[in-house]
Amino acid sequence: MSCTSRGRGWGTTPPNAPPAGPRIAGDFSSSFLRPQIYAVPEDAEQMIQSFTIETPVGYPGWRLYFYSSNFEQNSIIHTRIKLMETHYKNYVMKYDFVDIHKKGYFQIMAKILQLDEDLQRDWPTLRDDIQTNPYKTMTIMALAMQTLALEAAIGAHSGIGKSDECNHVPRTAKPRKIYIRPEGFLVEQPMEQIPLMEIDQLYCVRGVVKSMGDVEVYASWVAYKCSRCKQDQALRQGDLQPNRPTSCKTLGCMAKQGFIEMRSSPFTRLKVKQTIELTEARLDALHYEDTSIDYCLEAELNYDLVDSVVIGEEVVMTGVLKMRSLQEVAGGRQMKVYLKVCSTTKAERAPHHFNEADIQAITTINGTADSFKLLVHSLAPEVYGHEVVKAGALLSTIGGSGSQLHDEEEINVLLIGDPGVGKSRIAKICAQISQKGALIRSKQNLAGCGPKLTVAVKGRSNSILESGGLLRANRGHCAIDDIDRLSSQQDALISLMQAQLVAIPTVAIYANLKASASVIATANSMHGHYDQSKLLTNNIRISPALLNEFHLIFLMLDKPNKEGDAIFSEHVRAVHGGFKKNTTIMNKFNTLPKFNNTASEKDLSVENIERTDLIERLKLRADEGEELDLIPTILLKKFITYARQQVKPLFVADATEHLQKFYMEIREQQQSEEDALSINSGHLAGLIRLCQARARIDFSTEVTKAHVYDVISLVKYSNADIKLGDYIENNPSRNLQAMATTSQLARNSSSGSAPRGNAKKFLQMLQMRSKALCRRIFEYDELKDMATRVGITCGVSNLIDTINYQGLLLKKGPNMYELVDE
Repeated sequence: MSCTSRGRGWGTTPPNAPPAGPRIAGDFSSSFLRPQIYAVPEDAEQMIQSFTIETPVGYPGWRLYFYSSNFEQNSIIHTRIKLMETHYKNYVMKYDFVDIHKKGYFQIMAKILQLDEDLQRDWPTLRDDIQTNPYKTMTIMALAMQTLALEAAIGAHSGIGKSDECNHVPRTAKPRKIYIRPEGFLVEQPMEQIPLMEIDQLYCVRGVVKSMGDVEVYASWVAYKCSRCKQDQALRQGDLQPNRPTSCKTLGCMAKQGFIEMRSSPFTRLKVKQTIELTEARLDALHYEDTSIDYCLEAELNYDLVDSVVIGEEVVMTGVLKMRSLQEVAGGRQMKVYLKVCSTTKAERAPHHFNEADIQAITTINGTADSFKLLVHSLAPEVYGHEVVKAGALLSTIGGSGSQLHDEEEINVLLIGDPGVGKSRIAKICAQISQKGALIRSKQNLAGCGPKLTVAVKGRSNSILESGGLLRANRGHCAIDDIDRLSSQQDALISLMQAQLVAIPTVAIYANLKASASVIATANSMHGHYDQSKLLTNNIRISPALLNEFHLIFLMLDKPNKEGDAIFSEHVRAVHGGFKKNTTIMNKFNTLPKFNNTASEKDLSVENIERTDLIERLKLRADEGEELDLIPTILLKKFITYARQQVKPLFVADATEHLQKFYMEIREQQQSEEDALSINSGHLAGLIRLCQARARIDFSTEVTKAHVYDVISLVKYSNADIKLGDYIENNPSRNLQAMATTSQLARNSSSGSAPRGNAKKFLQMLQMRSKALCRRIFEYDELKDMATRVGITCGVSNLIDTINYQGLLLKKGPNMYELVDE
């Protein structure tokens, strides 16, 4: 064998190489000075430009894996290949040789290798070798599998030929390179430790696919045959132009040209490559902090791994850390680290792992007197006085457990109110503690410097897809701050929340991507302060169709209250003074878990549960202010993730009956009051998921009546906030004459005009608007707008004429009316 190479063989060290220095943390801009970087064993194989094709006896695919090493009988490599062949034969039920030869790759599990005692005895350093010297170890494993798979494929083809009645001669199975996909050899490691790692070591990381490039296909090796001596050789191809051999490798053959390109040779190899970018998705990492750093890692997919992931998907990737050569990086002044992926695992098949301290802390939280109240107050503790709002946001982050047919978890929550009440803070914390969260700030989105809502197309040829907030939060939560500012994207958001699909119709790409994310959004009132005398749709710039997609809508108003302001100031002093610490939960590990803490065992009767008010129970009493130990944000995230992974509650018969009864009541109430927000089957699904989330907090396997009553109290509180009639009835006008003549107005109105209740509300609203604006003269369009707000859509002219006839509204000119002040 003859080969041309400027590199060294496996495991060799240059004679004058300096000793390996200590690991240096930081940037890799000067890491080429480290011997472990430029003297890795892979360099010898990468710098081989050509080799003579030869097939040792028993290993026809030797040159597909070892370019420079000759086959030696009974060497260390040969011995370990034999060990792996024996392992594959002993565990033949785990490996389908014919199918592996057809696919070109196979998975090898660490737990299966650990079951083979003979392999562990004869190769005790196998697990360490695959971590420190992954390419050589995986090459040995792959070559052993390639040899057995090729034999099985030839045997299968020969069997088909013998049984064929038409005496068909089967096509001979050719050797092909088979790739190994290791799984379970490493635990997930943080991206911040990459500068401390050595190049060409195995590395495992969990992340979300942030961007994805186009697929590149090119010839990496091309086989040629000498026209004189018929000797085959393979030549590595360059990136810019193809390389052709200039001489023959056979000793004595002087051929300089006339080499035949063999495109059907197994040594003519096409390389398929795709570059993606990962963002970290660890449990112990909090994103969207002002001082946090979002680590990203570039990864390279090859061959069967190409298009195996989509943007926004959470995956666990195992690969080898590599560095791009200087000429491949733009500018050529630094070396970029990337991960050459060997295997990918979906997040559904690789759940998060919890250590013993995490389990003990989660058990302590579940064992407190009222874990639901503790969790609610630990969510954004600086926001005080909105416990019910935080309870709804907490249930959304927990999510539903789905059904037997679907895994639907979405619970959409909308927070509306005055500026400075803590809406954005709650949404930000929800994005942090969610198992898979994303945060979209509408101000940054409109300025073009923040993440997009769905997807962005980048690159010179528009071939790079970058995931937006909703895709990045797939099967998680997307917090949208100031959703009312995204008026141009509300239609797209409505279709996405309904169909849970994102369509990308561009010139170069067309795709439909899954985006089933729960939305926790905030919105400010239209004029800076929420006007409770107006309908909800007249206070915010959100369409009614988008409002109907939210399962919970809360108002967060800044109302002056002497007692409440005093308690709030004391709460702020306690939080900033350090009186409410987060130490007790981390230190108490001796409390046993319980499965339902909504009420005690003696209070589980229906009558006692109905008397239990969720709003009053969530309020912080004066005697427990300093005794309540809040949960740290990182532990709150782990508690939510553990509950989502482990608890799948089912409904009991009584709970289903009470939930169905409540749903029928709100449906009838909607028909009688003609509310602006419709109640449909989507809201019923939201009620079911809210009950499942409430049961998950208690780690209960069943959804009980107590959980249903908590959710009913929450929904009633949400519905009461957004109703105009409740505010008007609680703030009646002092005009007794107007209230006395309401029945007469309804009797005198013609058919098709407003009902009695709406006419009363119209007159009361007219009087309140007059006092608020300090004027009594209104135009006809203003009167019509106020009538629309109270639900009068037809017969407005007849109503105005009736009030004018009663002497309560005087006509002052064309389309001008004056309210009579009694």
